[in-house]
Amino acid sequence: MRKTLLALIGAATIMGTLATPASASALETREFVGHGSSDFGLALFYARQDARSQAERAGFSNCEEYFKLVISPYAATVFWRCTR
Repeated sequence: MRKTLLALIGAATIMGTLATPASASALETREFVGHGSSDFGLALFYARQDARSQAERAGFSNCEEYFKLVISPYAATVFWRCTR
């Protein structure tokens, strides 16, 4: 199960990178992956909080969630693409 999850996450990250069109703008784009787990069903909330805190620490404020992987209410992963 863990290998399958890691393979899905890796594939989504690679496809997101390959599918991004080339741009002539001076904007810097970066992707963040947030992981969350909870015994109370709040995994998606914690995953988004993890991605947001990573982006804020790196100085990015304009972000969009382009993929989420919710295994159960107790485990989730989100992928954010941010620009500055």
